[in-house]
Amino acid sequence: MTRLAILPFENLTADPGLDWLSTAAPNILAEQIVGSRHLVPLRAGDVSEAYLASATRLVHGYITRLHGAVRFEIEVEDASRHKMVAQDTLTGGVLEAMNQFAHQIDPAAQPFSTSNADAVAAWAQGDHGRAVKLDPDFGAAWIAWTESTAQKGTAAEAIDIASRGLARTTLRSPIDRARLEVLSATLRKDEPAREKALAELQRLDPADTALTVRLAEAETQVRNFSAAADLYRQILAQEPDNASVMLALGYAQAYAGDVDSARHTFEDYGKSQGQKTNSLDSLGEMYFMNGRFADAEKYFLQAHDSNPAFFGGVDLMKAAYARWLAGDLKGGDAIFARYLEFRRAAHDPLLAWREASWDFSTGRRDLALKALAEAPRPLAERQAAAWNATPSSDLDTLKAAYDRSAPSADGLVRTLYAGALLRAGERAQAKKLIARWPLPSDSSPDALLDSTVFPRFLELCKALQPVRN
Repeated sequence: MTRLAILPFENLTADPGLDWLSTAAPNILAEQIVGSRHLVPLRAGDVSEAYLASATRLVHGYITRLHGAVRFEIEVEDASRHKMVAQDTLTGGVLEAMNQFAHQIDPAAQPFSTSNADAVAAWAQGDHGRAVKLDPDFGAAWIAWTESTAQKGTAAEAIDIASRGLARTTLRSPIDRARLEVLSATLRKDEPAREKALAELQRLDPADTALTVRLAEAETQVRNFSAAADLYRQILAQEPDNASVMLALGYAQAYAGDVDSARHTFEDYGKSQGQKTNSLDSLGEMYFMNGRFADAEKYFLQAHDSNPAFFGGVDLMKAAYARWLAGDLKGGDAIFARYLEFRRAAHDPLLAWREASWDFSTGRRDLALKALAEAPRPLAERQAAAWNATPSSDLDTLKAAYDRSAPSADGLVRTLYAGALLRAGERAQAKKLIARWPLPSDSSPDALLDSTVFPRFLELCKALQPVRN
């Protein structure tokens, strides 16, 4: 698969009135190649950015004049050999010139989403409202207008613009429609709709691995873990050394409960340069979330020993939880003491609070209150209030929070939601939510509530055990 980085075209005419063509021409060319079966167009601001994006070919463009006519001089460079492999000089309007060159490098190139030259000029110069007025079916302009409005912080207006664009049943490009659907769903924070739109976009443009990554991430977010794993495997078939994708695959497999596959993936990931410690931590988390606490402890301790500073000692804390949940509280206390010593050496001002949180998590409220008394007073008061607070039972609110949460950090909200479902009589749904153990944390946005997760989770496990006659 050729990764084609299209650089800004240089305006060599000394006419600033043509500067807009510097970005318009490469954008049009890229849009026409989207969906190609053998080319992946990449927009790059300069050559360095192109190489960082792993481009295999670079498109250089120059805007000149001859006898008053605008000319586009275009060269394609092989990135590995630094040799020009194609070049052409095209005269005339930007639409006609880019369409001609797009078909030279890919005979199956799609038409640009407008043939109106005035609409193109308005779009390229940022006057998106005028562009869609001149051509109401100009998909790229609807997308640009939605994006620019959202960037200004006016989400409601951006959602309205996207809706108006999507209402155009004659919108020319199916890819533009899918992109607009993705934008709209993202702005509305509708994850299922976003996942559906990304799936359609990926179907239309399967060669774009960056797009496949976005779809895999969306599938993970909506807890379609097996589907996410399939997509990550597709990417690795093309990019076998992509460490970040390998890591994401391992977690998708772990969330799905596929322990053996996740183990192999994380072990392979650990062979990537500089990833040994992170792979050991990931193995620990994989085993922990799947209830294999002895294995989890082993890998957490190996991760800490591999590079103690890498996670700031947190692997010791996670190992302590694993030992406790394996049935050895005394052993867990010993490992947690090592964690506190590590944090003390780092001059951590929250030692008393961390100790109190551990005691509360492990069911020792009296010890927790005693340790909390040594914590800074404002923090101690807020923590005591959090321990005494009654959790919400509003199913709609909790479901929305659960849907928004990342699977990697959903332990609290998933536990609260499962508890509310159980109280509402939805036993089967609650049981599904506790199939995966929450991961210990001491630095989440809900840090004051993190120590309440395991007491609540253990109560749920007990309450949801099969009823025996």
